[in-house]
Amino acid sequence: IQTISYLPHFVSWVVAASIVMTVLAPESGIFNQILFKLHLIKEPVVWMGEEKYFWWILALSQVWKETGWNAIVYLAAMTSIDPELYDAASVDGASRLQKIRHITLPGIAPTISMLLILNVGWLLNAGFEQVLLLRNSMVEDVAQILDTYVLDYGISMYRYSYATAAGIFKSIVSIILVLTANKIAQKLNASTVV
Repeated sequence: IQTISYLPHFVSWVVAASIVMTVLAPESGIFNQILFKLHLIKEPVVWMGEEKYFWWILALSQVWKETGWNAIVYLAAMTSIDPELYDAASVDGASRLQKIRHITLPGIAPTISMLLILNVGWLLNAGFEQVLLLRNSMVEDVAQILDTYVLDYGISMYRYSYATAAGIFKSIVSIILVLTANKIAQKLNASTVV
């Protein structure tokens, strides 16, 4: 189960996007076939062609691809917690939720802070490969992010100074976000230590 859950993280977005498009294909896609069997739809839905579904598909495919990897990171952090703390809490009559709140969460707080800071740094990237591979002409109006905009209107039109300015802007905003997340994490960690 662990292998199946974290394997998508190591698969290229080219392969992952192909899997998503195959699963959501109107006629042959397994998702539409399941909905037909359950009598929830009467005709095939073009999932990849409707703007209202595009960002949901993007978000769910990102969760599918990365959940296993994040689970491994958190499981590794939990192994560093001393098992005697859980035994002592059991002797004191702590419930499972109390053990999570008072032992597990404080024990993995540094890992949570670190992953928060790292993920905030990637916030403006918004899955460039994913968006580039899953967008099509039917969802073009809603499938524009900063990186695809730079590609379409900067690099593709040989406006390199425009693309460079957008890249520098993105870098500056990312640095500000990382520094802000770092300050917030330091304050939260300081308040949990006291």
